[in-house]
Amino acid sequence: MNTTTLRGLRAATRFPTTSTKYTVLDVKKPSTEFLQLRYASSIPSTPHKSTPPLQKLSDINGPLTTLPPPLDLPIRKEDQSLPSYLFATGKTYVTFYKTGIKNIYTNYKLSSPIQSRVSKSTLQQLVSSNSITRSEYQLLFRNWHDIKRIPLFGLVLLVCGEFTPLVVIAFTAVVPWTCRIPKQIDSDRRKLEERRGESFRELTSLPPSPNPGMKVEEAAEKLDKWQLRHINSSLSLSSSLWSWIFGPPSFLLKRRVKAAISYLEMDDTLINRAGGVAGMSGEEVKIACVERGINVMGMKEEKLKEFLGSWLRSREKVGVERLLLTRPNVWPVRTNSPETKRVKL
Repeated sequence: MNTTTLRGLRAATRFPTTSTKYTVLDVKKPSTEFLQLRYASSIPSTPHKSTPPLQKLSDINGPLTTLPPPLDLPIRKEDQSLPSYLFATGKTYVTFYKTGIKNIYTNYKLSSPIQSRVSKSTLQQLVSSNSITRSEYQLLFRNWHDIKRIPLFGLVLLVCGEFTPLVVIAFTAVVPWTCRIPKQIDSDRRKLEERRGESFRELTSLPPSPNPGMKVEEAAEKLDKWQLRHINSSLSLSSSLWSWIFGPPSFLLKRRVKAAISYLEMDDTLINRAGGVAGMSGEEVKIACVERGINVMGMKEEKLKEFLGSWLRSREKVGVERLLLTRPNVWPVRTNSPETKRVKL
């Protein structure tokens, strides 16, 4: 697989909080289909509530095992001592992290056949020939992202145990996606949106001329230093520690921006091919928006789908790099335009 393409993916997500059990189909061999089923609730259902239905199988949503498992933190009882409550909370976190690590292994096994297809060709060729679904595409990228973080995160979990959340909350970069708690995800997104806002205020150069057919290499070469830095900050393509030494060097910026543009171009193609945003779950829409530099905090799912639909329609007229350098309210196709309304939400 093209390594530089893979490094373009940086994202964070907010996930449902129910439990750590799975509802799966009886299958004889690994399949991404059974991994798209919802997590089952560990809380006994009351006579007044029915069991939620299974998530509809889809080629557009990544498997649930690529997302953090639900986190059910215990509620302190009136007669429960503080040490007992903290111990129970710590055990819940450890179970959560162990489930996340197990999911990474599951994703690794499922992604191996996809990786074999990529090795015989290229990822771009698989996308252009309709030989890979978006679900498989996301499985491949997310698993690659997580596997790199297993050694260091596993060591932290082994040493810190129940105290791991207190240690890793400030070091998101070392935490696999499947092991990120909701508070950590929200905090990271909020900080990212603040950095994005500051970067937009400092961005003074005009975006490149519209050219949706331009190759990734050509598009990245036309970007100046400030535009590269903005995309880097907006998508969090590199560690924020670089800001202490005037940012990443130009060659590193170009490489990561190229990878991000290439990733988004292929992802746009796969979303459109799978029927558009209508079939995407709420979590997938949030992930996709974050990856495209769209603010998600405080936004309803319907509004985020409008933004994503606006992005996809605008992509027919301009390149990814131009959309990344502008706000949604100045995109060629805006959320309140007739063209966006024709997109099924």
